[in-house]
Amino acid sequence: MKDQSTVTAGGAIFPRLKALGVDYVFANSGTDFPPIIEGLAQAAAEGIDLPQALVMPHEHAAMGMAHGYTLMTGKAQAVMLHTNVGLANGAIGAINAACEHIPMILMSGRTPVTEEGRFGARTVPIGWGQEMRDQAALVREASKWEYELKFPEQVPGLLDRAHAIATSTPKGPVYLSIPREVLCEPVPTEGLDSAPSMAASEAAPNPEAIATLARWLAEAEAPLIIAQRGSGDAESFAAFSAWAEDWGIAVCSWWATHLAIATDHPCHVGADPGPWLAQADAVLILDCLAPWMPDAHAPRAGAKVVNMGPDPIFSRFPVRNFRSDLSITGENARTIPALIAAMDALPKGDHVAPRRARLAETT
Repeated sequence: MKDQSTVTAGGAIFPRLKALGVDYVFANSGTDFPPIIEGLAQAAAEGIDLPQALVMPHEHAAMGMAHGYTLMTGKAQAVMLHTNVGLANGAIGAINAACEHIPMILMSGRTPVTEEGRFGARTVPIGWGQEMRDQAALVREASKWEYELKFPEQVPGLLDRAHAIATSTPKGPVYLSIPREVLCEPVPTEGLDSAPSMAASEAAPNPEAIATLARWLAEAEAPLIIAQRGSGDAESFAAFSAWAEDWGIAVCSWWATHLAIATDHPCHVGADPGPWLAQADAVLILDCLAPWMPDAHAPRAGAKVVNMGPDPIFSRFPVRNFRSDLSITGENARTIPALIAAMDALPKGDHVAPRRARLAETT
């Protein structure tokens, strides 16, 4: 017989997040949360395993902890904030997550839109003060996707879509507005623990583009990598370090948020790309928003310039006009091993030893 049990839409959120692999929900709650809290209490009474809800004293802490947990584990987490005021405080965290390609499911309540006659309608004066014409506008430019829950039965599908979009290349935060009236309505419990209905899409680097980049770096007299956001993961970090030394490739940590190479590595040339850029005949811009200051530096004439990363031309930003003779899309943890493998198949010319010697003299 088909399961006829129900839970409120608010109570359905945590079970669905559990099915999506979310471990924690970092929350700063308010008057929009009662259906969610009731669902947590019911699940606890029934021994149902759910993501752990952590009550956070401020939205900055909630966003920062979700961000940091993803950096450590690679897994997208969820944040729940209170209506427009909580979302406003969380907006800076959404911007940070967007800039760092951090997948995150950000949710905030929507103050009740009804004044009476419906369960979940406004019950306190602040319900009028927190209404906005376009609440999602607070985080729209930092979100890959945003939507508002319209009906209770949408909870599983919308969370599946939110998670898939957040974890697809390029990764980033998504936003779902959750009105209190909808959170109070019933939804069937059947299927809340089913497998995700939508898989994320991870971009794979174009093999031909990787082969071209490998050839340019192998043949260059003075290759340079300008890196901002690291090499992807611990395995790629180790492989990248050995590869750069083997091939004698200079690596500059310009405005680095994550290191691609250790600062005491023989190929690390510091944080100023200017002197090296003037000499480089092949430049790999590794996930770097602004690889040099155009009013002070530019690649030398005839140099090959390649942008590589999850969004190599940084399409989210209105103006970014750095040259790119070749653009390669992919997560750094995938593109770097592919590049290393492509160069392993190439012979090292007589010019590689002098490249190493030059780095040894100057670093």
